[in-house]
Amino acid sequence: MLLLMTLGTGIGTSDEDALSRLVRSCSFAIHSFRPAQVIYFCSDKSKDTIEPVHTALSEQYGISPPPFSVCMISDPNDFTGCFELLYGVASLYHEEEVVIEASSGTREMIMAAEIVSFLTRNPVSHVTGEKSGGMIIPGTERIREMVLFAAYDRLQLHRAIYAFNNNHYGSSLRLLEGITSLPERDIYYTLFNAYWHWDKMDYENAYKYLEHVPDLDLLIPLNRTFLKRLLELDRMDDTILNRKERLRVRQQKYIYMLLDLLHNAKRRIDGERYDDALARLYRVVELISQVLLLSYGIDDNEEKIRFADLRKMLRKQDISTYARKSDRNGIIRIGLRYKFLLLEDLGMKGADRWYSDLQQYIMIRNDSILAHGLTPVPGDVAKDMWDEVRNVITEACNGSGENLEELFRSSEFPILENHHLE
Repeated sequence: MLLLMTLGTGIGTSDEDALSRLVRSCSFAIHSFRPAQVIYFCSDKSKDTIEPVHTALSEQYGISPPPFSVCMISDPNDFTGCFELLYGVASLYHEEEVVIEASSGTREMIMAAEIVSFLTRNPVSHVTGEKSGGMIIPGTERIREMVLFAAYDRLQLHRAIYAFNNNHYGSSLRLLEGITSLPERDIYYTLFNAYWHWDKMDYENAYKYLEHVPDLDLLIPLNRTFLKRLLELDRMDDTILNRKERLRVRQQKYIYMLLDLLHNAKRRIDGERYDDALARLYRVVELISQVLLLSYGIDDNEEKIRFADLRKMLRKQDISTYARKSDRNGIIRIGLRYKFLLLEDLGMKGADRWYSDLQQYIMIRNDSILAHGLTPVPGDVAKDMWDEVRNVITEACNGSGENLEELFRSSEFPILENHHLE
């Protein structure tokens, strides 16, 4: 075990009394801990105390002084200097058992030692005992060792919540790993796991965690309801045999997913990951077209668009464009632009305008490094596209039968306060 010991000049009724009390306190601490090594933190005025401390170990306790090193503190009244020196040395021995002994020294030295104890998670000790006139009565000395883990854990929890609120869900989980003394740690671990999975659109595992989380924020019960309904729609999609009903359920599911993906893109924007954001927004736009096509019985996601079916629906329209995009099996393959044109041809007024409003952003996305080009996406472009996509969803999906504002609110991730749970 390594003992890091601050060494002051002592207090007493005289210089001799102060030195005697200091030597007694320091030798008692070393005798109590029996360290393999001592590192003394001294000033010019206190370094000469080491020799009488070692003499007392031999004469009073009958033990040999342990190997030692000395770290000189240039100004014992300078907190910053004391802290940097103590913290730097303690950090070098982070894999060893360390005790920080801070019974003597200036107030700045002792405060620095206690904060280093807090940051390095090493116990700090003080020699105490019965006192008279503010000084320990000889013969009553005892060691008081404090472990500041609870304070450190509280700091880690605050940092974890801060990371969560800034969409760093993996970091929030890692910050919780070292916490041992706080009873609420498991609650936050469950909560952070829920949103870590949800941010990856792993809805099933997200809900499994969120089921067991208390309502620390008003959004959490709304989030739970949103996820539960989304999973119900997904299961219904797999079990309903009636095609018309299945497409209706699928349309509901896609609306839930596109709103969630819209939030997902916003979190990327908030984290200045603009290329990621535009990639997600492009998928949102594609989902909008697929939601709207489902209104006409056309499933462009799970099924294929057949020219024979489309020809019946577009009897009065020029269908040559779609005929040219049909393969030998009669399957039509069209890109995003033509999906909105198809909606317009099917009678959905405004579909062509919605695409036109988004076209400039889609072109920037196509040139981005996560699509087909090498050009990074500017932040203002990502933010403007997000606003425009939100507006298109509000207008285009307004007749879906869903309360879009309510769903948008219930799929928004919470911002947590630092709750103190019982």
